[in-house]
Amino acid sequence: MSSNRTYMVLSVAWQDAGDTTRAIEMAKAFRDQCPAGHELKIDFLSCGSRFEYQITDAGFSIVPAQPRVKGISVAHDLGWDFPEFFGSEEIAKGFIEGQLAAFRELKPDVVFHGMWAPASIAARLLGIKTINFLPCPLHPGAFGNGLIRDLPDMMPLFTRLPRSIRRKLAWFASGAMLKAPIFNQKRLGAAASACGWPNKGPISLFDMNMADLNIVNDHPIFHADYLDRVPKNIVCTGPLYAHSDKPLDPELVKHMTKGPGPGILVTMGSSGTEDFLFEAIKALRHAPDDQWNAVVLASPSVCAIADAQNAAGNDPRILITDKFIPALAASELADVVVIHGGQGTVQTAVAAGTPVVGVALQIEQQTNLDNVMNAGAGIRVQRFAWNAKTINNAIKTVLKDPSYTARARQLAETVNDMDGAKVSAEYMWRFILDGSVEKVKA
Repeated sequence: MSSNRTYMVLSVAWQDAGDTTRAIEMAKAFRDQCPAGHELKIDFLSCGSRFEYQITDAGFSIVPAQPRVKGISVAHDLGWDFPEFFGSEEIAKGFIEGQLAAFRELKPDVVFHGMWAPASIAARLLGIKTINFLPCPLHPGAFGNGLIRDLPDMMPLFTRLPRSIRRKLAWFASGAMLKAPIFNQKRLGAAASACGWPNKGPISLFDMNMADLNIVNDHPIFHADYLDRVPKNIVCTGPLYAHSDKPLDPELVKHMTKGPGPGILVTMGSSGTEDFLFEAIKALRHAPDDQWNAVVLASPSVCAIADAQNAAGNDPRILITDKFIPALAASELADVVVIHGGQGTVQTAVAAGTPVVGVALQIEQQTNLDNVMNAGAGIRVQRFAWNAKTINNAIKTVLKDPSYTARARQLAETVNDMDGAKVSAEYMWRFILDGSVEKVKA
């Protein structure tokens, strides 16, 4: 990399809507802040995704990489087999080799990746500078000192305990949780070793995505307890979610505001499951006398729209759509948002000042929702309790108690004081131009 030229390649699991949105927003801000006289080239490396149009719409070029995938969802393309992120060593090896081949051909100065281990491993094997973006401080110093707010829902023997007890146990057991199988990826480790990675055996969740600069797309207020326990190259740059100038569909607006009751938005993003979405739809139908109007986003990566419509059963209170919805505008229109705990989905609801009822599919999503619940701006329903009756009761609790909305609006004022894309770009340019990093204090 010359002093006045930078070639950046972005490599992300573009099947994930949230990661795609965040990467594009940061790339746009990075491009906008390019110093005068500095030559900048940005390419997006993709194995295939239904969200690729968002990349080209933003004015960026796509370079195809191997292996080619359908790009409907990360879980499908990687063959997720919990707690393993890859369905086999061969699948993981194929993705690492594809990244290695692309980077050798492109010869970028810096690789910018999300939680996409093949890109991180390949770039580091080739000695290329790396920048990463993360939903939380992915480091033992954070996970072992308070990032986990509650016992994970995947621990069935303990999750039925009262929340106050679970939270105390989570604090004392946070170090032991780091020994859980998900924190050590055996198949990915074997694949990395086969590609030349120097360490043998499993690769840790913390190491598989680590970069020279690690950007946490969240507000530092949620991480103040342990930011001094992580390296200075892990920085919190503020919330980052989709912004769109596209107007809401008039049919959607008309349905959600037609009265006489409140409006509800239901979305499981691109990484939820149809079972959780269908249970939320059942909750909206649970009591015939519930006076509300709901819009349900049936993302193709979650389910077929026909199946969601079948779950709704022609209930006139429920409008099912698989079309693009400007998430922030829709959340602002709703009185309650029913969601999974994906970072972008949660941050959009928070930015809109709308209280949430949510469910977490994994620990990071659980933490996102717990942060909102601890602020009094919503309710996280545990996975085992995510059924129509419990969801229905949670929605009614939020609607009947005005403090949820009041606190959601207070939280919105706090988190909206940071421009996540702009701050991220500032860190990225400082790192690229002079190699400096700095820890953010809350």
